[in-house]
Amino acid sequence: MTPRQFLSSILPGGIFDPFGWAQNLVSERFLHRAIRIGGAVICAGFLIVRLIQYGDFLLKPLWFVETLIFVVLIAAFLMRDNPVDRARGVGEVVVPLVGALLPFLLLTSPPAPWMLKSRTLMLAVFWWMTLATGFTAWGMWTLRRSFSVTVEARSMVSGGPYRWVRHPIYLGEILTAAAVAAWRLSWRALLIFGFFVAIQLFRSRMEEGKLERSFPEYDDFKERTYWFL
Repeated sequence: MTPRQFLSSILPGGIFDPFGWAQNLVSERFLHRAIRIGGAVICAGFLIVRLIQYGDFLLKPLWFVETLIFVVLIAAFLMRDNPVDRARGVGEVVVPLVGALLPFLLLTSPPAPWMLKSRTLMLAVFWWMTLATGFTAWGMWTLRRSFSVTVEARSMVSGGPYRWVRHPIYLGEILTAAAVAAWRLSWRALLIFGFFVAIQLFRSRMEEGKLERSFPEYDDFKERTYWFL
């Protein structure tokens, strides 16, 4: 029995669809509202932690952009439109959630000792993180009404960094994760980073497929933009 056949035998309808299952209990409108509020509350919790950590940051611009990310996420969750094609299946629901959590695993590795001995190297890596995180925040703000963690289609976005790159948020996150992996360089950090990049590339292909099905104009958008670089 293949994994797909096994899932079909144990899941209602044969598809991993938590949102659809929940619709049997409460209305779709309530679910969308609950996800918006729940996402905003979780991000507000991270925002409070960031505000408390201000004194721990050697480079204050890095603190600012990392804090800004959570402000933008709160706005995005509260403002976003309902999807025209929501996420279904393990690939569209579980894989993106794993990808969203992976960068936090990089923080479980200690900073590289040789990095701690050089203030110049530390500042170079921190500025790298700052610029990459700022780029991510720009992409999130541009996307805000269409923002989603899972693979969903809401509306076409072609402004801001999307004028040049189809996945600026993923690109910014990969660049930021690369800086964190360099700061905490180890085989463990490199493995986590490699897995994270693979998931982001996989997510991007799934999203593009969904957007192509939902918006005929997406093909033209692809012709005039870069995938990542």
